[in-house]
Amino acid sequence: MQITLYRHAEPEVSGDEIISGAKFALWVKKYNAAGIKKFDWPENKLDFVFSSNLPRSYETAKVFGKVVKQHVILREAEVPLFSFPPIKLPAKYWLFLARFLWFCGMQKDCESFSAMQQRVKNIVDKIEEIPQESEQLIIVGHGFINRFIKKELIKRNWLIKTDNRKNKYLGKIVISKQL
Repeated sequence: MQITLYRHAEPEVSGDEIISGAKFALWVKKYNAAGIKKFDWPENKLDFVFSSNLPRSYETAKVFGKVVKQHVILREAEVPLFSFPPIKLPAKYWLFLARFLWFCGMQKDCESFSAMQQRVKNIVDKIEEIPQESEQLIIVGHGFINRFIKKELIKRNWLIKTDNRKNKYLGKIVISKQL
């Protein structure tokens, strides 16, 4: 069995957007509701694709696959919605700070880091329940959650075959079951 984890295409909302720290929570909500920038998929459409239920992943999956099954369990690790000082910085810096605080155990209006880790274990449990005769599983998700899925699969003796484009948009990780 082989699993391919794709990160969604580039969203219409940019992390380079300069925002006030006080507007960070609004930016996160806007980012989560955003679609994707148009892109060409050079390969044939896949028969079946699983996707996060967030628009940026679902819209990417519709370009990749003929049939797309959305699932909330595949959504991105939630971002704590802190209200930071009214200093203006690129949104990606506020996002980095929010994630750092989240790793340190702080949370606001989101799932905890430990809850996200348990969700990842549940995702991998579901993957491992799929009959071995299923040749390929395609998931279009998000950079952060895909890294944790990859890490959990590796813990369970799966092997990385391909990890290209690292965490960039449309990045691809191919993992296969070690026999």
